[in-house]
Amino acid sequence: MAADNDVQDLRIDRGLNWEYCDPATSHERPVLPLDAGQPGSTQVEADAAVLDQINNHTHFFGGVQVRQDEHYLEADHAYYQRDTRQIDLDDNIYIEKPGLRVSGKAGQVELDKNRGWLTETEFRLPERNARGSASRVDIASKTLSHYDDVFYTTCRPGANDWNIEAETLDINMDEGWGVARNAKLRFGGVPVFYTPYFSFPVDDRRKSGFLLPSIGSSSRGGSEFSIPYYLNLAPDYDATITPRLMSKRGLMLGGEFRFLSENQKGIFAGEILPNDGDADIDRPSTRGAFNIRHDSWLAPGLTTTIDAGYVSDKEYLTDFGKGLAITSSRHIEQRGDINYTIGDWSLLGRLQDFQTVDKDIARIDYPYSRLPQLLAGYFHSLDEMGLDLSLEAEYVYFDHVEQVRGHRVAISPYLSLPLRRSWGHLTPRVGLNYANYQLSNTDAGDNSAPSRMVPTLSLDSGLILERDSNWFGSAATHTLEPRLHYLYAPYEDQSDTPNFDSSELDFTFSSLFRDNRFSGRDRIGDANQITLALTSRLLESDSGRERFRASLGQILYFEDRKVQLSDTDVTATSTSSVVAELSSRLDSNWSSSATLRWDPHLEGGRMDKGKFALRYNTPAGQLLNFDYNYTRESIEDINVSAYWPISHKYTLLGVWKHSMLFERDMNQILGMEYSGHCCWKLRALLQRFVTDADAEADTSFMIQLELTGLGALGDNIQDTLEESIYGYQSGN
Repeated sequence: MAADNDVQDLRIDRGLNWEYCDPATSHERPVLPLDAGQPGSTQVEADAAVLDQINNHTHFFGGVQVRQDEHYLEADHAYYQRDTRQIDLDDNIYIEKPGLRVSGKAGQVELDKNRGWLTETEFRLPERNARGSASRVDIASKTLSHYDDVFYTTCRPGANDWNIEAETLDINMDEGWGVARNAKLRFGGVPVFYTPYFSFPVDDRRKSGFLLPSIGSSSRGGSEFSIPYYLNLAPDYDATITPRLMSKRGLMLGGEFRFLSENQKGIFAGEILPNDGDADIDRPSTRGAFNIRHDSWLAPGLTTTIDAGYVSDKEYLTDFGKGLAITSSRHIEQRGDINYTIGDWSLLGRLQDFQTVDKDIARIDYPYSRLPQLLAGYFHSLDEMGLDLSLEAEYVYFDHVEQVRGHRVAISPYLSLPLRRSWGHLTPRVGLNYANYQLSNTDAGDNSAPSRMVPTLSLDSGLILERDSNWFGSAATHTLEPRLHYLYAPYEDQSDTPNFDSSELDFTFSSLFRDNRFSGRDRIGDANQITLALTSRLLESDSGRERFRASLGQILYFEDRKVQLSDTDVTATSTSSVVAELSSRLDSNWSSSATLRWDPHLEGGRMDKGKFALRYNTPAGQLLNFDYNYTRESIEDINVSAYWPISHKYTLLGVWKHSMLFERDMNQILGMEYSGHCCWKLRALLQRFVTDADAEADTSFMIQLELTGLGALGDNIQDTLEESIYGYQSGN
């Protein structure tokens, strides 16, 4: 097996940037200007030459240089056969052609056929920052080369942190792949992987073959090993088949099919575990899941979307899901949409269902299905009159396993007159909210065909006052923006109408200016109220960038609110909670934000809800986040996360999410990343998390070795980091 030679031929690396960490953006420069004269002509320079007219060849010796088109050769001795245009080379050989550089001891080149061979070689693939050595290199064509007893790596010369040793290696630059046979992957000189056949990319194009395996462990699955096989079926579709072996569960088979064309794209994914080694009464022996995502563009303005998933049992995501967000999912959506936009109209047809996977949710509390839902929206500006006209119309059939079912038709037209100036705005708006129901599965005596009609009237106004100011010594503009918003909607008894999709919206600063305090269309809140709000901002004078914003507001109620989600007492308070928002951009690295909801009607006046976030993000990739999240009697969390390069090689990372309410750590991550010579990265991660306060903690250990130009060996740690560390991107 050939070994990398520590004595480097300086010609072979001239113009290459081995310290640049992205091989795709490195640039190859020729060793010498390749001025070959007329296309196809051959130029030879040497210290001396002997012409043999009998045998029709010439012997060149001493600093031989040969140029033909994009090819360049050097040697101490060269024998040129004029009739066959073949050159035999000896001693100190160097060959350069597009995408390949080779040095060797002896060789032969057929100029017209773009082929040849060399022995005792070193080679470079400049476009990939790859290099190696071989006992023999055969150049079969402009793009195809073959190597015997090969050593291959993307690390810089003198740093053989990882390498492939193979009996043979074929590289096809035209198709963008390399194939190694009887190959061993070494890391730090230690063999870590052997395969009789290994295919890998030499550019960004796709090719069928095994991908690097993934290893890991978790308390639920035990030790895990998977090795994907990639199928490049056609330019516009491909597939991946992934066996996943878990010591506690058995063998799972997963697959993914992707396609992309001018008018559609999609992903079909699924996995099956035929015989779960940890099956019990809540877990069947055969378990699986699938997901489909399909988008199409059928015509101008006409699109469709299918997004559907399914799991075999309610414990599936907890046992086999990857990441905290997935394992804590409560419902899996199955949805199909068709959208059409033409002129001022937008139309939507939808089928929507859910699979509930939270075992603590009773059947009566399952979400409603929409089978179907038809929506129409219209917006038109009457420029000559300054009016805006809009319409929202909907038909939907709500289905449920135990609750009331039925049809709902809802129509809501609106008319507004927006008056906007640089110093403020005034916008009166009137609307009508009509809904009609045809119900089944109702209780005896209940109205099976209720309807309601509620008009709304609002008047929104605001001023923008400005003065010159400064922000830490820099010129700035300070604004003061008072805003008044009046809303009136008469009371309409809606106790006989079902509640299919309405809920009380989270009360935030933007809620102060909504026309309805409920989501959905089943409840239209009665209102006779005025909002008092004030916003102040600091803007950089030269760029207009916002450096600071503070907003404060409250609603004054002139009447009690009678419409409720259920049969509860009216809300009789004369004022709403006070809501405040603050955000600041202290400098290019530091930023902060806060929201506060203070309820004066609680005993002694108390904070009802609050959030605070502090961010530190530098161009060098340093991330530091602190979050505090509070909702009275339900949430009080602290979340600290960091991704911190401490040198050009080492990065430390960590996450700590703690519930002060339940006095329990919800998510803990401790990890390290090491970058070696720009040609590999090692990531190690230990995570312990729970999906809810009463759940058993799950512990997992993940390790990933990323080899530049080859792929990643181990778990996909980047997804976990993107989910847990705000601001982290896989390119960090």
